[in-house]
Amino acid sequence: MNKGQGSLIEALQARGMRVTPQRAIIFGAIEKLEGHITAEEIFEQVQQVNPYVSLATVYRTLELLLELNLINQTNFGRSQAYFALKDHGPHHHLVCSECGYIEEFSDTIFNPVRTELEEQYGFQAHTDHLSIFGICKGCREKLAGG
Repeated sequence: MNKGQGSLIEALQARGMRVTPQRAIIFGAIEKLEGHITAEEIFEQVQQVNPYVSLATVYRTLELLLELNLINQTNFGRSQAYFALKDHGPHHHLVCSECGYIEEFSDTIFNPVRTELEEQYGFQAHTDHLSIFGICKGCREKLAGG
């Protein structure tokens, strides 16, 4: 059993809930796919392991995993929800508003901003998950050339 599956088991048992095969398969799919993934992508992965798990079961399990604080949900400014494990620390995203490209970047880039906010305003900023929208290099090059 890996660390993630152990977290799932502990979280479910703490609430008096069972670790069903479906929950374990769905959590395993999230671990395997990594990054920010949609419910449909998770469903496709789950279907390879157990074709009897429904999309509704995937959605219900995602809601449970959110309640258990094991995953994050974001939409990157779109109607589609994306899910990711909470196993890595604060990180942020550059989201291209032209093509939808998403790139993660480290939280440390905000250290000077947090320090300045604290010193200037006495404000302690919580920047554990931000999405910054703009135009990626590839789209800028296409726009400049066209």
